[in-house]
Amino acid sequence: MKTQKGLSTPVVIGIVAVLLIIGAGFAVSMSKDTQDVMMEKESVMEEDVMMEDGVMMEDKKETSFSGAVIAGSSSPLLEFNQHDFETAKAGDKLVVLYFYASWCPLCKKEFVDTQAAFETRTQGDVIGFRVHFNDREVTKEMEALAREYGVAYQHTKVFLKNGDRVLKSPETWNLERYNSEFTKYVK
Repeated sequence: MKTQKGLSTPVVIGIVAVLLIIGAGFAVSMSKDTQDVMMEKESVMEEDVMMEDGVMMEDKKETSFSGAVIAGSSSPLLEFNQHDFETAKAGDKLVVLYFYASWCPLCKKEFVDTQAAFETRTQGDVIGFRVHFNDREVTKEMEALAREYGVAYQHTKVFLKNGDRVLKSPETWNLERYNSEFTKYVK
């Protein structure tokens, strides 16, 4: 009896370890596939929007941005990059920074309304940036930006007008609140 009991424990541990390794491999594989699909979709969307923007810019002589467009065309929401941010900050549009963490459930839920706010904004008076915060995609520039504007945690919004901070809000917003705040600060 002792021999069977002593032998069965290592066998069970071995089986559990193998199952954990297989499960982890599957999870990593699924994550990579999902990430590849999302990147491909963003690339296609960026090309489509850039073509629209290219036509529009010839007519309006507006500034061009190189970052990936997440939502919107007249008032785009872009993936953060330092060059585009500096260009936007020097302009006269309302600049919106949305500090986002890919692991945050509140960020994911709110980001649907964030995107909708930029998609429905047709006035061309707002430009937004998704700035990663405390996740694996954060860069040194993004960390410095969070420090500069006193951002303590994800899903914080910072509004800049003429280079100055006019709003910092850590609450989660719905589409109505986004539209209300945009209207308040573009005037």
